[in-house]
Amino acid sequence: MENKGTESKQKAEKIANNCVFSKENVNMGRQPEFDYIKTLIIFIMIFQHVYENYSRDCLSDMIDFLGFIFGADVFMTLMGIGMKYSRNHSPSTYVSRGILLLTKGQCVNLLKAGPNLIAWWTTGNKKFISRALLILNADILIFAGFSFLLFALMKKMKKSDNFILNIGIIMNIVNFILYNIVKPPKNFLLSQFLGYFILTDAETYFPFFSYFVFVAFGYWLGEFYKKLSNKDKFYNLILIFCLPTATIYYYFRSHYNFPMFPENYSDEQYALNPGPDAAATTMITLTGLAIFYKIDMMLKGKTPYFITHCGKNLNQYYMISYIITMQMNIFLRATKGDNYPWKMKYPTLFAIMIFVLCKISIYMNDNYIHFSISDLKNSMKNFIFAFIWIITIISVIYIYPKVEVYTTFWNFYLYET
Repeated sequence: MENKGTESKQKAEKIANNCVFSKENVNMGRQPEFDYIKTLIIFIMIFQHVYENYSRDCLSDMIDFLGFIFGADVFMTLMGIGMKYSRNHSPSTYVSRGILLLTKGQCVNLLKAGPNLIAWWTTGNKKFISRALLILNADILIFAGFSFLLFALMKKMKKSDNFILNIGIIMNIVNFILYNIVKPPKNFLLSQFLGYFILTDAETYFPFFSYFVFVAFGYWLGEFYKKLSNKDKFYNLILIFCLPTATIYYYFRSHYNFPMFPENYSDEQYALNPGPDAAATTMITLTGLAIFYKIDMMLKGKTPYFITHCGKNLNQYYMISYIITMQMNIFLRATKGDNYPWKMKYPTLFAIMIFVLCKISIYMNDNYIHFSISDLKNSMKNFIFAFIWIITIISVIYIYPKVEVYTTFWNFYLYET
């Protein structure tokens, strides 16, 4: 009897070891592979913003391609998983975080596009007043804010993870259909407002309906991650299935025209992200996580502090680097004019300098300044939020009547090529 009991126990342990997922939450710690891929996103993001503004050459095309693969969709998928790992899932918390992200995104818009006003006042060049209206840009942080608000509603309605994922898929399909059959309104402000949600001819790289599916998928996947008991087997399956599937898909996507689909590797495709493309890029995200997991295992789980630091501060790197890059862009265009340095000699060095500036800023704040808008008293926080939105409204009222041509990614922001 004792031998039979021992055999049964060993058999149960063997079955458990072969299982990928547990019935209980067993994978609740920090996931190092997430930090690795966030670090990669930070470097690609900074280099992409620098090269597309200062050096349009063959290397910039390669960096754009990397940004296309490991870009906003990865960020949003990880955001969804992170929401599942969050300690507080109350609707009120999601509302607070949503409003905070919306306001942060608008603050970034003001700081990276607002200086165009100064350039217009000093040079009289009408292109600057056109670009100043980019303070209405559908920034990725604004998208994230809308995501938290929708999750707050879903939580209030007590909807399941499957329901939320299906909503994301439906939203993506609706956006694709509307884009192909409905003409955007002629009024730019209305088109821009709709552009926060669906793809229009305004400044709308991250339409909410296009990209919410990534957050919803991440949130759905997060529940499985918490129960992930055999990471080796899970990521092996990912490499076996996702890597070849995504590769084959994009081979056909790049060599053959898909009816009604945007051209492969185009701004239109990036903003629209139709369902099959979204599924393929999600597979690439999972493949990236699998590769970084293998790297972390090679390092015996000793994740470098640098990687952990970047993983914790992705949003800060995004905001600081983008503001520096765009303010320098405006300054050079205003002072150099036709001599604008499209062929900057050392764009890589400039990108590294921006990264270092970001790291120094984050370090100084973490160790000496200790400023966090989330920690402010409600009265001060409300004042700052109100100030940002009031400045936005006043700026739009001032700028809009003076604009003759509305600049978007569709006309390459009126930049000379």
